[in-house]
Amino acid sequence: MDRPPAPALLVRTLAIALIAGALLPWPAAAAEGDPEPTPTVEPAPTPDPTPAPTAEPTPAPIPEPALESGPALARITIDTNLYRPYAIARQYTSYWCVPANSQTMVNIVQGGLDRSYRTQARYAWHTNRLNKYRYPTRGNDPRGWAKFLDLVLPGDLHYLDRSFTNQSQAIGAIVEALDRTGHPVGIVVDRGSHAWTVLGYRASMVEGDPSTKVVEGIYVSGSLYRLRNRPDPWPYRYLTLDTFRGRFTRYHESTRRVVWEGKFVIIAE
Repeated sequence: MDRPPAPALLVRTLAIALIAGALLPWPAAAAEGDPEPTPTVEPAPTPDPTPAPTAEPTPAPIPEPALESGPALARITIDTNLYRPYAIARQYTSYWCVPANSQTMVNIVQGGLDRSYRTQARYAWHTNRLNKYRYPTRGNDPRGWAKFLDLVLPGDLHYLDRSFTNQSQAIGAIVEALDRTGHPVGIVVDRGSHAWTVLGYRASMVEGDPSTKVVEGIYVSGSLYRLRNRPDPWPYRYLTLDTFRGRFTRYHESTRRVVWEGKFVIIAE
């Protein structure tokens, strides 16, 4: 078994340890209340002397130059009127409106001035026999009117009774016939009970462009001379388009069925 070290040897060993401890540094304990150690600040990096490329600025959009609007196209007025003094015939009976207007139309086409009772009576007889239908009254219908004019007026153009379901189309056909032939146009007004002669019209349009034509009014002649209860355009009158539309109404025949019923009727070449 081992023995404990001798006292002298133990003393020497302890002395050596004490000397060694005195030679090695010991960390000092932080005293209470001492401030926290300041953190070490890293030095800022040295900037690169080469400047960073700058982005090119986006240019503002250049506005398109405004198109200069040209001057407004000038409109011209068209004024057509076939009226001649002493060519307009008045009707001599209450049912001779078609013969009287036929008399007016023949005078204008042929340059005549015949407004006599005798001529009008002859026209009434011919128109009546040329009617498309027979009636209990002594009136005349559009077919007899057209056939009579075609009988007495020479030339290659032929008067026909033409009917339209649309009033604007009928007015357009009146204007077209006046422009094309230079002759008057017959129309049926007041729901088929009366006849007028269209002598012309007034319109405006861009010069050289017929497609821009706008009709403003119609020149008409009626055959009821000084009739108070139903004023007629005697010897002729200019009617605004709205006023004309109010008299140029759909055809109606109360005594029988006819092909023109409910339509706008004109007598034109």
